[in-house]
Formats: sequence, structure tokens, C-alpha cells
Amino acid sequence: MQKKFLLVRTDRIGDLISITPAISVLRRNFPHAHIAVLVSPYAADVIKNNNEIDEVILKGPFLKTLAEVRGKKFDAAIIFFLDAYCALLTFLAAITARIGPRSKIWALFLSKSIRQNRSSGEKHEADYNTALLKPLFVYYHPVKTKIFVPKKDDIKAKNYLKEKYGIDMFDDLVFMHPGSKGSSAVWSAENYALLARKIMQNYPTVKLLLTGGPDEQRLLEHISAKTKPFAPFVLKDSLPLEDFIALINQCAVFISNSTGPLHIAAALGKKTLSFFSNEKACLPRRWGPYGKGRSAVLQPPEQACSAKNHKCTEKCMHLISVDAAFDAFSKLLKDK
Repeated sequence: MQKKFLLVRTDRIGDLISITPAISVLRRNFPHAHIAVLVSPYAADVIKNNNEIDEVILKGPFLKTLAEVRGKKFDAAIIFFLDAYCALLTFLAAITARIGPRSKIWALFLSKSIRQNRSSGEKHEADYNTALLKPLFVYYHPVKTKIFVPKKDDIKAKNYLKEKYGIDMFDDLVFMHPGSKGSSAVWSAENYALLARKIMQNYPTVKLLLTGGPDEQRLLEHISAKTKPFAPFVLKDSLPLEDFIALINQCAVFISNSTGPLHIAAALGKKTLSFFSNEKACLPRRWGPYGKGRSAVLQPPEQACSAKNHKCTEKCMHLISVDAAFDAFSKLLKDK
């Protein structure tokens, strides 16, 4: 009989990307199983074309989603981020095996809870996620985060860049994404502007594109104005997430703070330069780009930043110098 699994991760983009290694492990162990993933509509596009997934279920009003999930008669649910909605949904849907982290009172609704102590940040979020598969007696193999971009989306992105900015597929395209959703302290707009100017001055053939959401346009314009006499391109169109993913797939290097698009770039195999604070809950050991060899992560010097005793601020992040960022970028760009 075909097994039916429901994987649940209903928070943000980077969080959803972090379960793709667990999906790969589950698929390798159960090649003929039906694997469904319950996600937020906001983040769904990052797994839309994943050929290891049979079905994507969008989180909606509780009773509506409960009726949909209950009707599919899943054998097991793995909840990667436990909250009241997900715990009660899988319990009331009468899914026999309900696996998740033993982190909140909602673990009482699980049939198997696993103590992980994620707040210690000893492992990457993706590794915590794959560890939740242990009750299924899986064997593990090397995996990485992944996003799939269909060829038609790739062609559409190439055409967009060519028509909008004159950027050719053979150009060294660099994305700079200075915004953040506010989960951690960020590198300043002034530093991004200085880095952008230094890149354009030293690498005349590089095409630099500033990117951000609709609510970050003022930030992008502010940075662009401070790079004179050089002028980066600015992404002003509000694109669907799947189109933005395809655009990121065209870049050579992606520069950002700790944010969802950074994890998109890493999952696409792009070289990344990112800036992280020293706060325990935000360390790159848990939340950095997943994988080896294609990323540079910069943090403030620990001895100069007392983030262990206070909330890390932009003042702490300013301790990451523009020169250090430029050197890291140069190594990534030249690394073929």
C-alpha cells in the first residue's frame, strides 16, 4: 500500500527552503510514497516545481484546510515548525503518526515529539528538520537545499533582463538585496552604497542590480543615489515570487542580509555574500546559506560586539567593514 506523508512548514520563505533536504531524504527512502507539503501561500512558489513533491496544499482558513487534509487520509505528518494551527490540524485530521519538535505546549497533540533545543543553534535549521525523520527509520545521505526553475521561466527572466536593462546572459550580473523582514540587525544602507560603488569602480563589466520588495523602493533609491557617479540598475517592478526566483537564477553573485532571497540564491547554487549579526538566535550556523564552498558570511568581530548581552544593532553591524565585504566579493567573483 502506498504511504502518504504530509510535511508541514507554514512560515516564511527561508524556513520553507530549509525543509527541502528533508524532502529529498524522505523521497529517497520512500520512492513510491505520496508526499504532500502544507505551506503558506506567500512562500509556496519556492517548492512549486520540486519534482520530489507530489502535492502542495496551501494553508487557508482552519476549518477549510482541516476538511481538505482529513479527506486525503495521510499516514504520517511531520511538522517542522510547531504552532497551534499545525498541531490541532493534524490531530483533528486523525493522522495517526504526528511527528514534530518537543518545543511548545502544542507538542501534547503529537504522537511522537523529539527534543531538539533549536534555540541553542548548534546545527543548521535544515539539519534540525531532517532529524525529525528519525522515527520513520530513514537512512541519511548527503543533501542540500534546492529550488527548481522551469526552462520557460529561465527564458522569460533572460528576456526581461535584456529588454529592461540591456543585461546579457554572458554579463557578470550581481544582485544586491539590502532589505530585510526585521528578524535580525542589518548592514547599513550607507555601507551597501559604498560597496556598490566600489564594485562598479573596480569591475566595470559587472552589472549591478538592486532588488527589493514594493515597500523597499525608497531604500533602493536611497542607495542608488549614494553610488554616484556610478549608477546601478534598480528593480522597480513588483514581480511574483516565481518570477523573482527565475531572475535570481541569472546572477553570478547575490549580496544580502539574512533574509529569504539569500536562501533562494543558495538553493539555486549561486555564490552568496551575506551579513549576519552575533545574536544567538540569528547565527549563520543555524540560519546561514546551507552548503559548502559558494558562500561568504561576514559578522562583526565578537570581541567588539557584546551581542550576547543585548540586542545586536546597526552599530554592531557597522563593524563589518566595506573593505572586508569587497575582498570577500572579489574572491567569489573570481572563483570560477
